[in-house]
Amino acid sequence: MNKRPVIHVVDPIHQDVIEFLRQQAVVLTPEVSFPSDCDAVIVRTKAISAKDLAACPNLKIIGKHGSGLDAIDVDAANARGVTVLSTPGANAESVADLAICFALALIRNLQRLSSATKEGRAASADEKNGYDLGELEAGIFGLGAVGRATARRLSQGFGADVHAYDPGIAEEQWPAGIRRARSLDDILKNSRIVFLHAPLLPSTRNLIDAAALKLMPKGSYLVNCARGGIVDEAALASALLSGHLAGAASDVFAVEPPEPSNPLLSCPTFIATPHVGGATNGALRRVGQSIAEQVLSSLGRSNSPARYS
Repeated sequence: MNKRPVIHVVDPIHQDVIEFLRQQAVVLTPEVSFPSDCDAVIVRTKAISAKDLAACPNLKIIGKHGSGLDAIDVDAANARGVTVLSTPGANAESVADLAICFALALIRNLQRLSSATKEGRAASADEKNGYDLGELEAGIFGLGAVGRATARRLSQGFGADVHAYDPGIAEEQWPAGIRRARSLDDILKNSRIVFLHAPLLPSTRNLIDAAALKLMPKGSYLVNCARGGIVDEAALASALLSGHLAGAASDVFAVEPPEPSNPLLSCPTFIATPHVGGATNGALRRVGQSIAEQVLSSLGRSNSPARYS
């Protein structure tokens, strides 16, 4: 009988997935210190450096519970012959739900209205008056799985006029019902609410800077459920405090968790959450199942047990 591989799950994942893995492997949970003597590692948010790779002599597989690989030294992994796996799109519906949740909270001033109500203070007329989501021109930067799920909710659920920019999609593959913008500037200039769903790459780092934010119409909104490094956070704070933007929300930050000194955290029209876009029960099970099956298959455990219900 083949020796059971050792899989180190270094971040919390759905307990059903842990039990699924245990049917075919020895599982080290987050309480066990990493690096370790493992054959594979499954990560959600932990960074995996070249130093970590060097300290795991048996490591063959890195399984990313999610899609973004910016916290993993992929070049070092490739040099070591370590396979890097991920689950793009598996949590798209959950992240899109949060993006829409942010949008509704912003345009209906929920944060300020809640504070006024709990403080026993009369809300101002400006605080009470919001918008229908369908009356705002919506722009999406990045039309991968999450961007498409967000676009579908906006157009089919709320009747919003949606246009998007994604230079990586061929004309014949462009989804129906979404107008194609020819540049990011087009999105910024012509949207009352902008959704960011692009990956963090050298070309997108700090792409939404002071100059980009100035292109947005006065009183518009920004929602970021992509990666924190895409947005210049100091510039966004300035745009909010000046009143140029009416509100912004982000589930992601350049440094996570954000430092208390981050200027966005003191902006009254800013909503922050701690990178929980994919943290629903359904998403955690889907993503966990996907990466578990990939890791087991890559370790030669292709006759995996039946999925849990």
